[in-house]
Amino acid sequence: MITFVRSATALPGKIGEAVVWAKEVSTIVERVTGKKLMISTTFGGAIGGIAWVTQYDNAGQAEDAMSKLTADREYLGALSKAQNLFVPGSGHDQMWKHV
Repeated sequence: MITFVRSATALPGKIGEAVVWAKEVSTIVERVTGKKLMISTTFGGAIGGIAWVTQYDNAGQAEDAMSKLTADREYLGALSKAQNLFVPGSGHDQMWKHV
């Protein structure tokens, strides 16, 4: 089992808009990949963090999901909206293998 975590930091004053966007893009991801995302925000430490978390059976399934997303017009269009909501370069992906 693989847990995939994508995180980014909202621009100052944009956390509310960023959370709304995070929910919208999660709906697109679920439609395209069939995987439901859990959305989380930081409440300790650095302010403005948002994370999307999902699980895959294996790394190949995660790669397949990413391929489907990068070919989906609605997903790519949604990403362009994120440019005005998140700190440039703050995006970070992690894959965790269950032991």
